[in-house]
Amino acid sequence: MSDVAEPSRPAAAARFDELHDLDGTVRPHWRAFARTLTQLSPEEYARRKASARATVQDNGVTYNVYDDKAGQARPWQLDIVPFILSAADWKAIESAVIQRAMLADLILRDVYGAQNLIRQGVLPPQLVTGHPQFLRPLCGTRPAGDVHVHLYSADLARGPDGAWKVMASRADAPSGLGYALENRLVVAQTFPESFGEMRVARLAAFFNAYRESILGLGQSRRDRAVLLTPGPYNEAYFEHVYLAHYLGLTLVQGDDLAVRDGEVFLKTLTGLEKVAAIFRRVDSDFCDPLEFRGDSALGVPGLVEAVRSGGVVLANALGGGVIESPAMDAYLPAVSRALLGEDLKIPDIATIWCGTEWGRKEALARMDQSILRNAFDARPLFSRRSSARLGGDLAGAERERILAQLRHRGETMVLQEVSPLGVAPTFEDGKFGARPVSLRVFAAWTPTGWMVMPGGLTRVAADDTVRALSMQSGASSKDAWVISNAPVDTFTLLGAGGRTLEIKRQGESAPSRAMDNLFWLGRYAERTESFVRILRAVASRVSDEPASALDVARKLLIPFSQASDSPIEEILDEHELLGELQLLLYHPRNSRGLQRLLGRVEQTAWSVRDRLSLDTWRTIHAITVNEQLPDAEAPFEVAGTRFYLDALVRRCAALSGLSAENMTRGPNWLFMDMGRRVERAHHLAWLVRQTVASTDARENEHIRILLEIADSAMTYRSRYLNVFQLVPFVDLLLLDENNPRSCAFQLAAIESHLRELPRITLAQRSDVPRTIAAEMRGAAANAHPARLAFCQSGERPGLVELTDGIVSSATELSDAIADAYFQHASRSRTGSGQYLDGV
Repeated sequence: MSDVAEPSRPAAAARFDELHDLDGTVRPHWRAFARTLTQLSPEEYARRKASARATVQDNGVTYNVYDDKAGQARPWQLDIVPFILSAADWKAIESAVIQRAMLADLILRDVYGAQNLIRQGVLPPQLVTGHPQFLRPLCGTRPAGDVHVHLYSADLARGPDGAWKVMASRADAPSGLGYALENRLVVAQTFPESFGEMRVARLAAFFNAYRESILGLGQSRRDRAVLLTPGPYNEAYFEHVYLAHYLGLTLVQGDDLAVRDGEVFLKTLTGLEKVAAIFRRVDSDFCDPLEFRGDSALGVPGLVEAVRSGGVVLANALGGGVIESPAMDAYLPAVSRALLGEDLKIPDIATIWCGTEWGRKEALARMDQSILRNAFDARPLFSRRSSARLGGDLAGAERERILAQLRHRGETMVLQEVSPLGVAPTFEDGKFGARPVSLRVFAAWTPTGWMVMPGGLTRVAADDTVRALSMQSGASSKDAWVISNAPVDTFTLLGAGGRTLEIKRQGESAPSRAMDNLFWLGRYAERTESFVRILRAVASRVSDEPASALDVARKLLIPFSQASDSPIEEILDEHELLGELQLLLYHPRNSRGLQRLLGRVEQTAWSVRDRLSLDTWRTIHAITVNEQLPDAEAPFEVAGTRFYLDALVRRCAALSGLSAENMTRGPNWLFMDMGRRVERAHHLAWLVRQTVASTDARENEHIRILLEIADSAMTYRSRYLNVFQLVPFVDLLLLDENNPRSCAFQLAAIESHLRELPRITLAQRSDVPRTIAAEMRGAAANAHPARLAFCQSGERPGLVELTDGIVSSATELSDAIADAYFQHASRSRTGSGQYLDGV
């Protein structure tokens, strides 16, 4: 009899229950953990669950679900109760996954080589040559070491009888490895006692073998190894950032790489650096626009030629998508016997290809109890944009259309069995529940044979009615614990492995694109803070000083105007101003509003997530989070708005402080800080011109407000008390190099930063950025505050000339820096022109 308090067994007998035996008792490998859960108080379990959720959010773990209302930064959904596998179960899974990984590699070697499987009638030619992912330019191409598959994954699920079945497999660019690792780190911290006592197999040795095996195929270990990502809009971008960091790889996008004479190079600030290995996370057909999809902006032109010439190791090799189709499942048993001389150790879900007369007859006879789908659709069953349909659900015109397709184009369809997924335990309110699950298992090629990661990515359905088990369809995840009969391996990738490390004062040369994004992160962050300070100055005066608020708004909100139907200059009263402020502050789709600007900060930061510390990322997330904001159409609420803007100012200051105090003085910091300085100089010069370029009866009031916006009021009062005059004001904000908020301070910092940058390429040696910066600083240094304040016919020509010169030169400087250091970057930027068009 079990010594664990027995939860009630789920009533659904049609599904295999991972927690319970047939007699309702807890399975042996679950007992220790079930005991731990039932002994936790509800408060302690809730605390651990909340801690895990906070860790996921703080670490920025996201999965970008397309069309999801949470948008680009949907938090990763993690159930803290792990999926536990016995040593016996795992032994069977491991053997079967190794068999399938070997088989996948042999199939690809054949279909892009001799094509004996087609010649011998084992595979119908339509399944290969008719597959959209069969890439003909690769025929006859042998990848490095003749290894096509370096990383393989299989999605497994239990049938009603408890037997495992393969639901899908991935051999092109398998995903989920990084999420499985993150799940492990979070859940192991959530239940540290159980994790240690239960002998859970560790993952680090697998990741090390995966990395070292690929690097070992390269021509030189001294050359770069990179992880190629589609970029921040990809659903698994967090995983790419995480894996690159964990494996010690440089994260790159397609436009970071260039092919020269059959070799691949990384574009860095100091020139081209040879790349020996590419860990690929871009689908094959997007990888080379010269050979495959001409509309792809994700790949590297000439990459296939580099592979042909042996100039780079690509892992996985290109073309693996051809074996991921469901139609291939119908023929895998025969292929396994032909290539390996053995039956599959774990079968696929029963699949019939409708490209034969027998297949079409079977499909017509069984369709009401089966699933119909496109023969080449590798998406998870019933996930978004999946072609899968339950035959019993078809009716009317849709049923007639499917029947016509079966009769006339049966080779494009398959029939698959309906197999209820096994359920794994969940735990809520002190009780066990159950949800359908599938397990993604990973295998890595090594020179000594295949190695399976002891665990995997477990996906959990939201409820029993969900047909799709994919993260794109909103499933959550679990960690997978494999119980070991032997002492666990304590190897870690986070240590030095007993080696004495060589002292380094700087890292590897930085990719130009990353520096471009950091430069613009600095600009957008500073632009956000400036805008917030202006909005706060207006909002704080709306109630008590409406005339002053209107005056400030008309002068300083011009770049952000036209949120409503009327330009800001035409707003006549407080009521219209409040409506304009509400739209500027809270409307998510206002192209000139605060939320759109915050979105640019988040988007740019997300692009360089691998170069930002965890604290920096958390601060950016705190700045850009838009939860619980009032509706843009709601009445303007002064107190709530001031609280929101005050919080934003503090968070922007925290980000500035983190970059100033926590970033090492390398390229990352140089470009981010230089972007901030360029933006601040540009903005300050524009603010001063807008405020005091012309005489005004309210000039002293304008000076006081602008000192507040520029965060220089205390400095001014410490020098001049409360006597507001134009000459000391102009000197403090434009000319004083000791004031970190002045134009002169920014120009001095820019000139200093430019001296630290490399001068290797012809564009860099031309010294255009340095020349512009020196001229800007010289103009400020030679200016006299009294001359700038001199008034002629109601205008101040000296001040206008200096401020206009700084504004235009700042734009020229930004472009010159891009030409010298980011010239390969193809992405256009909002804000590279004049300030009035820059938001």
